[in-house]
Amino acid sequence: MLAPLVFVFGCGDPGANGPIDPPVVDTDAAAVVGDRPGQPTPDAPASLPETAGADPSDLTDMRQPAPEAGDAPGLSAPDVPADELPPMDAQPADTKDAASEAAPDAIQRKPTPDGAGPYLLSEAGLYSDMAKKLLAADLIPFAPEHVLWADGATKRRWLQLPPGEKIDTSNMDHWTFPVGTRAWKEFSRDGKPLETRLVERTGPGEMDYWMGAFLWKADGSDAVYVPDGATNVLGTDHDVPAAKRCWSCHSGEPGRLLGFSAVQLSRPAGTSATLSSLVAAGLLTAPPPPDADYRVPGEGAVRTAIGYLHANCGHCHNPTGIARPDTDMLLRIGTSDRVPEATGAYRTTIGVMLQRFRNAVVSDRIVRASPDQSGVIYRMRERGTNSAMPPLATKHVDMVGVDLVSAWIRGL
Repeated sequence: MLAPLVFVFGCGDPGANGPIDPPVVDTDAAAVVGDRPGQPTPDAPASLPETAGADPSDLTDMRQPAPEAGDAPGLSAPDVPADELPPMDAQPADTKDAASEAAPDAIQRKPTPDGAGPYLLSEAGLYSDMAKKLLAADLIPFAPEHVLWADGATKRRWLQLPPGEKIDTSNMDHWTFPVGTRAWKEFSRDGKPLETRLVERTGPGEMDYWMGAFLWKADGSDAVYVPDGATNVLGTDHDVPAAKRCWSCHSGEPGRLLGFSAVQLSRPAGTSATLSSLVAAGLLTAPPPPDADYRVPGEGAVRTAIGYLHANCGHCHNPTGIARPDTDMLLRIGTSDRVPEATGAYRTTIGVMLQRFRNAVVSDRIVRASPDQSGVIYRMRERGTNSAMPPLATKHVDMVGVDLVSAWIRGL
């Protein structure tokens, strides 16, 4: 029996008032969520677990048979009535539970292997020895080139493919992962793990995924699946999202996995996966040409800002993202976008009027040379109001990200 597919990416911390509510997607300005924009994820503290029996720089050594993973956790979260969702516009608009619409009705909490008690991270296949904090030997660590703001949390990410399987890259912009793939993302602060998320592909259908998060115990001995999420965990202001809310961000990518892509893995070689290392390991069904360059286009402030918007906003602001019904702003980068002017960040923002968001201070998404008059920056600076972008997954403004995007706008 194939091991389930697990991803843990995309959403940052839940919203400021408990487990994240789905956004009311009448947004025009960029969603803002990431670690250090334009830079690789920082190395994890030495106190965090290490992979056993594998050199992370050599992917060919990471393709050993997967250990027994047990049953994988499922999803369960109560529906949030539409009248409890905050309006996202100064002018009232119809609200909708975007996550509930995206998540399949069949999602249920999966029983634990023994049929009783909570589901534990130690049973999900990430660790070969939880007591020693040894990670499974066949994990592929990775870090996207442009990262998602998560209110300053440190993040680590791993992908696990079923033995002998490859990633379908026939569409270089939208990779398809085989049934049985798993991926995880761990959030920590000051070397202390807070939560570990997973996305798991369980079947061939486009909705055959389970997504959820495990909250670490205070003593660090294990983590418990929390289908309804949790707020202000382990003495921090970090929130763990309810399982169903994962679909708010992940539904915008057909492969459901965010951050593991041709664009995001087009980065220098290091201790984690790159596009080149995946090709060398024979893990892609349709490898790119040797001279292919899928990096975010541009140089300096231009490339950094476009990459930041791609990582923090593109999963919703794209043709299939949840923001699309309400705004035509496109912030996802495609592999064919080889010059900055070809990207949606240029074509659909600069000098373009806001659609549904109305405010006396700003009228355009981006005003050349004027960050303070640009709707994107106005909403990036907001938290705790109906104007905030993103409308979920963060409590703190990413001032580094604001400065990066502002520098780009000033140079236009």
